[in-house]
Amino acid sequence: MLGNLNDVDLRMLRTFCTIVEAGGFTAAQVRLNMSLPRLSVVIRDLEIRVGYSLCKRGKSGFQLTDEGMATYTAAQELFADIERFRQKTVAVNGRSQEHLQLGTVDSLATMPNSPLPCAIARFRKSNPRVRLQLHVMRPDELEQAVLEERLHLAIGAFHHRLSGLDYKPLFDEEQNLYCSAEHPFFNRPDESLTIDEISASDYVDRGYVAENRRPYELHFRNMISAFSMEAIALLLFSGSYIGYLPTHYAQTWVEQGRLRPILADRLSYISSFHCITRQGLQIQTGLAGFLAALMIDSSQAATE
Repeated sequence: MLGNLNDVDLRMLRTFCTIVEAGGFTAAQVRLNMSLPRLSVVIRDLEIRVGYSLCKRGKSGFQLTDEGMATYTAAQELFADIERFRQKTVAVNGRSQEHLQLGTVDSLATMPNSPLPCAIARFRKSNPRVRLQLHVMRPDELEQAVLEERLHLAIGAFHHRLSGLDYKPLFDEEQNLYCSAEHPFFNRPDESLTIDEISASDYVDRGYVAENRRPYELHFRNMISAFSMEAIALLLFSGSYIGYLPTHYAQTWVEQGRLRPILADRLSYISSFHCITRQGLQIQTGLAGFLAALMIDSSQAATE
């Protein structure tokens, strides 16, 4: 039975909440970067601490017990109370009116007309006392951080919709399939490459999400996973793999002759970027101001 809560208890509760929100242990592995045996140990230890069973898993899938559902609800309330306490103590301290935690995916710095830098500049002019922190994470990590209120707002390409989050559309980003100058495809004209041949090549997958926006005619059979655009680019430069990158991110290397797009007219696709916030979050003045600045600059970027 839980008496006094400690840091280990809070970590175990956050892990439990992530498993619930992912829909089971297997789906939570990537989000938490933990193995199934380790997740099982954490939940077993938490069940020992609380004194009852939290969930069942087997052939029928992952299911919360009644006690597990009550614990999940209580944990969400606890984490919200912790964040409110933090914000109030910051206000009492008087050193900063507000502390705004923002998150984004990697590789946006090379995007022309990206609304984020302009939104930050606009916001800082009107809110100089609000302290900003910007974190770069994977899309699934961003969603989890916003759900847990470790981030107030995040920007990324999210290929599904999680309950508990609000998604506001921002802009689109083109993705192209690339190979490097060291790859056998590099010096071959597009018309000599077939879909079967491309699909049979070694491919770098984005390990944090199923690429359900990838052209459906591609069915790669030999895949490895990477978890950032930087990692994908490094693997492409080995000459061993092909993979998708944002067009703007790869452009300089294309101009230098280090990368080339493969069947761009046929195999490119568009990722839609959204801004996410937690549903029911008490919107502080700083967050409301940043949202307004972001939406203004996103509208301007979309028309350019």
